[in-house]
Amino acid sequence: MNTWLFVSTLLLLQSICWWIGKRSSQSCVTESDYFLGGKQVSFFPLMMTFLGGQVGGGLVLGSAQEAARIGWWVLLYPLGQVLGMLWLSFSIGKRLSRFQVSTIAQIFEKYYGSSLLKQIASLLSIASLFLILVAQILATKSFLISAGINNNSLFLLFWGIVLTYTGMGGFKAVIKTDLIQASFFMLMFGFAFTYAFFFSSAPNPTPSQIQETSISLSNLSGWLFMPLLFASLEQDMGQRCFAAKSEKILKQSAFTAACLTFLICLVPIYFGKSASNLANENGASILLTSIQTMTSPAITALIGAAIMAAILATADSLLNAITSNLSQDFSFLKKKSLNVTRIASFSIGALALLFSFYFDHIVSLLIQAYELSVCTLVVPLLGALFKKKQASASSAMLAIGCGAIGFFSLRYLPFEFPKEIGALALSLCGYIIGEKLKKTPAVKPI
Repeated sequence: MNTWLFVSTLLLLQSICWWIGKRSSQSCVTESDYFLGGKQVSFFPLMMTFLGGQVGGGLVLGSAQEAARIGWWVLLYPLGQVLGMLWLSFSIGKRLSRFQVSTIAQIFEKYYGSSLLKQIASLLSIASLFLILVAQILATKSFLISAGINNNSLFLLFWGIVLTYTGMGGFKAVIKTDLIQASFFMLMFGFAFTYAFFFSSAPNPTPSQIQETSISLSNLSGWLFMPLLFASLEQDMGQRCFAAKSEKILKQSAFTAACLTFLICLVPIYFGKSASNLANENGASILLTSIQTMTSPAITALIGAAIMAAILATADSLLNAITSNLSQDFSFLKKKSLNVTRIASFSIGALALLFSFYFDHIVSLLIQAYELSVCTLVVPLLGALFKKKQASASSAMLAIGCGAIGFFSLRYLPFEFPKEIGALALSLCGYIIGEKLKKTPAVKPI
């Protein structure tokens, strides 16, 4: 890899994003501007920010790594995200936007009439999004080391720029920087695939060379259903639904982004599958190893910068979504000045940087983050979106509690079992019990 070209390209992209963040901050007057872009986001920027929010470290680096290990089964992981976005496009998105709220957690208060439920839902959402943000930071660290750049100062500089422009411009900055970053990684990924497939002199491995590892039923269900439910119902995607100019624009942008996400994810999976017979020394990224083998140093540098851009595009979205939950669901930050909100945003990112030193597996961290939110919140949230008659707050509370019990306890079962499905089933049972108790008439004392 041409390290100088890689660093220069990435710094140029980040400098442009920093300038955009500064410009965006000047037009952020209200919380609606800062967190929802004034609720006037049109088709193309909304589609690109959907794309930027989905194509991150898990989809790019994680999928390539797992493709080398288990082969084409890894398609289930990005397929889950794609199906979630399609569900968002055809049904969930318009139902979310009709609540006229700013966060997913506020739906719990509006439908179930409980401020406590809103805060519990918000905390669970924050925890999940925070773990995913940590995974994105971990992905950049792993990728930089794979590129031969084991420099903490440079690593912190990249992330300092991300935290600064996201904090300054809020969701308006996220949308505009996603336009830049998503356009760049789409162009580079397409170029990488075209070059490797048609012009590379490196031979692709034959089927006999590839020893695929088996994958468990639990992994299959987790890779497909957890991202599907998370992508359609979590705060960072919901934030985009609330920001859309109209339901029609929301539907079109989510559908287009889903199709593009599926096409883009084929590129890292192709490289990972092609490199399954290559040595992966010192934890190096199999994706970068494959690209280095099949392209030139200059092309590798540009594609490397595109991979980093994809990861950072997801990270700034997550950071803004976490800040949105904190600022709008809890009284200690509500109605504070935007400067206080900006400081909170930067502090959250700094904390995520610190946490990234304690994890080392991108995909497993992402799946656990998905499971925590999905197993606890999906059942009561779907009840709010689809149930015509208002349910009781106790039903939602029991659903969250039973889902949490399933999330923490079922993973310790000594036999093979799709534990996330079991946790969802427990959550549904809790919801049904709550509804039955509501309908049971009280017994009059004798």
